[in-house]
Amino acid sequence: MPADDAITHALDYADRWLAYRRWRLRIPGVQVAVRVGGELVLDTAYGVADASTGEALSARHRFRIASHSKSLAALAAMRLVDEGRLQLDDEAQLHVPALAGTDAGAMLVRELLSHGAGAVRDGDDVAFWHLQNDFPDADGLLAIARSGTSRIPASTEFKYSNIGFGLLGLIIEAVSGSGYAQALQQLVARPLGLEGLTADLAADDAERLVTGHSGLHSSDEREVLGSPVAGALAAATGAVASAATLSDALRSVADADDRLLSAATRRRMRQRQWTTAGRDGGATGYGLGLMLREVDGREWAGHGGAWTGQATRTLVDARRDVVVSVFTNAIDGPAEELAVGVARIVSTALEAATDAPSADELDRLRSFEGSFASIWGRVDVAELGGRLLAISPTAPDPLQAVDVLEPQDDDRVRITAATGMGSGHEFAEAQRDASGRVVRWRGAMHLEAVAAVPAESGASEG
Repeated sequence: MPADDAITHALDYADRWLAYRRWRLRIPGVQVAVRVGGELVLDTAYGVADASTGEALSARHRFRIASHSKSLAALAAMRLVDEGRLQLDDEAQLHVPALAGTDAGAMLVRELLSHGAGAVRDGDDVAFWHLQNDFPDADGLLAIARSGTSRIPASTEFKYSNIGFGLLGLIIEAVSGSGYAQALQQLVARPLGLEGLTADLAADDAERLVTGHSGLHSSDEREVLGSPVAGALAAATGAVASAATLSDALRSVADADDRLLSAATRRRMRQRQWTTAGRDGGATGYGLGLMLREVDGREWAGHGGAWTGQATRTLVDARRDVVVSVFTNAIDGPAEELAVGVARIVSTALEAATDAPSADELDRLRSFEGSFASIWGRVDVAELGGRLLAISPTAPDPLQAVDVLEPQDDDRVRITAATGMGSGHEFAEAQRDASGRVVRWRGAMHLEAVAAVPAESGASEG
């Protein structure tokens, strides 16, 4: 499905919405990639890679994508399943004899992939997550396993576990006959033709690697944070990639992408193993190495990642072959919020009514577009899905409560308000300059044209 005019136009708006949100939320940098039908239709970045130096963030910078590593490990494991070298019901100790006699040894591959093994999340000492100790190496991971990994009986409830995916990494090493980093290249990166994807931080990663920043929860200033090697937890949290590269990797679970896995295996990965409650109250779940959540009634697969100074999120609509990856280089970066916003904008274009406006009517709708402000706030006027919308870019969700503007003629619109508190059933008039651009609104909307994004938060491509 190539990107058509409606999607291209929607992405133009998503681009400026993201740039404005980055500026408003004071996030150092945001990188985004969107794929539709396999085509990379948005690949850009905003802000800085390092707040201490002011280096501009580009679309080629690479991030620590943290728990997205679990999806990559799952792709590697399921490739081995497709090849008949690994079974989902294999016990870990079948492939890693060092686990024999431990509770970890009896954990099944399927349970590890779905966080159903009951394994401890990070071990009894989580100082490595606070940059006070190194992440465990292979000996350290085995020591955790020998000391007792299980916290609840397997297959009783969803219990997220980085240790569990570390154990899965050991299994992948044993079955593939290679170290985990090499196995990920052999099983995933090379078959997909991915460049710049690594299992963990490597010696040559200093160039084009973003800097992580602390949050604003305890201070009004961000500090630069370290980015350690993930060691034996690379399969859980170590990977490095750009948004464009990761979006290509996770597209491999979509129905239309047969480059890596069989159709049955892709469906199995996306099958809900657990239903969970999202932090935003939304309906969420987990498959095999994939987070699941609903957006506008449709299920999206993917994953999120939380690293020391970086937050990332990818959403995959497997049926419509759409992938959204949003990366931020702040520990409190709202990657999920931004990714969902972009997904909603793209969905609006994909779900445009069958009685789409004519080309002339689209031109008329789009002639009203622009960013506007008053002392009360900002409004973006944009055509999405064949409708002219008044959107609040200061809101976390761009489409949660929008007014619809119905043109009455070339300058006058009737407002259908999202709530009774608005100016529903009233009229506003666009005033234009000599070129036809709307420079102000009068009537029920009293607004002046402003720049879509403050100058210091402009996007930098490539």
